[in-house]
Amino acid sequence: MTADGVLAKAGLARTWLQDRAGWRAGMIAFVAGAISVFGLAPFHIWPAFCIGVSVLLVLLAGSAQAGSAKARLGSGFGRAWCFAFGYFFFGLSWVGEAFLVDAEKFAALMPLAISILPAGLALFWGVAGAAFAMLKPRGALALPVFALVFSAVEVGRSVLFTGFPWNLPAYVWSGGGLMSQSAALVGPHGVGLLTLLMLAAPAVAGLSGWRTVWAVAASATLAALAYGGVRLSAPPATSDTQPVIAAGQAGFTMKELFDRANLDRIKDAYLRLLDSPEAQGADVIVWPEGAFPVFLMENEGLLSDIGARLGDRTLIVGTIRRDLRGMGTNLHNSMIALRNTTPGDPSSLAVIGLADKHHLVPFGEYLPFRDAFAALGVDDLIAYEGDMISAPAPSVLTIPGLPPADARVCYEVIFPGFNPAATGVTQWIVNVSVDSWYGDGLGPHQHFNQARWRAIETGQPLVRAASGGWSAIVDPYGRVLDSTRDGTRLARARLPVSVGN
Repeated sequence: MTADGVLAKAGLARTWLQDRAGWRAGMIAFVAGAISVFGLAPFHIWPAFCIGVSVLLVLLAGSAQAGSAKARLGSGFGRAWCFAFGYFFFGLSWVGEAFLVDAEKFAALMPLAISILPAGLALFWGVAGAAFAMLKPRGALALPVFALVFSAVEVGRSVLFTGFPWNLPAYVWSGGGLMSQSAALVGPHGVGLLTLLMLAAPAVAGLSGWRTVWAVAASATLAALAYGGVRLSAPPATSDTQPVIAAGQAGFTMKELFDRANLDRIKDAYLRLLDSPEAQGADVIVWPEGAFPVFLMENEGLLSDIGARLGDRTLIVGTIRRDLRGMGTNLHNSMIALRNTTPGDPSSLAVIGLADKHHLVPFGEYLPFRDAFAALGVDDLIAYEGDMISAPAPSVLTIPGLPPADARVCYEVIFPGFNPAATGVTQWIVNVSVDSWYGDGLGPHQHFNQARWRAIETGQPLVRAASGGWSAIVDPYGRVLDSTRDGTRLARARLPVSVGN
């Protein structure tokens, strides 16, 4: 088929899509959003995302042609909302796993939860669709307008109402690949803008000015690929002065971690990891968030057992800690560093570094609008003994003898530009997480991919320990030096040197 024939076919398909109305257009948008999920981790099938956003752009171009402003507003909002609902419903399907940890109490809420979150996130895309339709861009100009409007809304989704920048358009690309490297210059939102500009380009083929718009998109894409190639041509930088890191988890499910009767099993499994080949000779060992079903800092027996096996190494581990102030108990989700302060004396184990989580998870670590929920008879949605208290600001973990670290607990690692206090201060990122909440579906893969983007964005290596997810040592370019999801071994590598972005 000739080029003119291809363009003619594309024109017919575009006309057919734009002529769809009402629920038919909404259903097509929903399916396009669902297909787009295959662009994300663990698949990274970018043509699927290309098909999805191209269909969405064509549908929105049809909305922009509606007669009245009210009709354009409603059509643009509805079609974009349906697309995003399909995208987030299937892309965040793993959220339902959390409600099965204590199924007797929460399983009945799962259908509601896995629908409300995607519906709420889809409102942002609905606003973008309405704005696009009201702007009524003509010809191929629709492509840059589409990319700009939806990129702007994704920035808003990342910060408003505590923010939830999960599955941004940029994350179609695997962290550590060619396209991801531009995050060192423009961050994931800038890469997301380029991604929408590039992958929605088929929607405007043959329209007025399409060659110019395509040329701009292609030039920007080639520049990004070339920049990525130059960055990745450098080997991972290491220095003999950098510590050897071993990171991993013991392989327990969330249900097992929540049961204090399993403490001895969990303790023995983690103590065995201290004797694993990867841990031998390591300077620092990292265990995940909530590794033990107890308040670790208050359990002298457990601390004594750890001290006896730790030797002269440093252990970083996540734990819930509590402190008493006034008449109440404050809970914190914390990352602590432990070390025997007297060589050869396990009784000298002490906390030598502490970082509390700043960005807490609503409905997971605290209950928003608690009074309103209590009036409805709902006051125990969170899994802990009350709401947690957030740190006043993102933390820098300072450990004597080690480079300062940008400390991120669990989903704090998905937030771009999260810790301005770390700029020019820290030399690596340490992330402890409980990915066991996500089950065996898409969630652990998506979380790990997003975490790798923080290494690229900051130019700092990432050390990650995640129960039920991927534990890894990642270089400053997002490349994985070693990783494991196996509960019997640790990822191990020398901490790479930070790079300037």
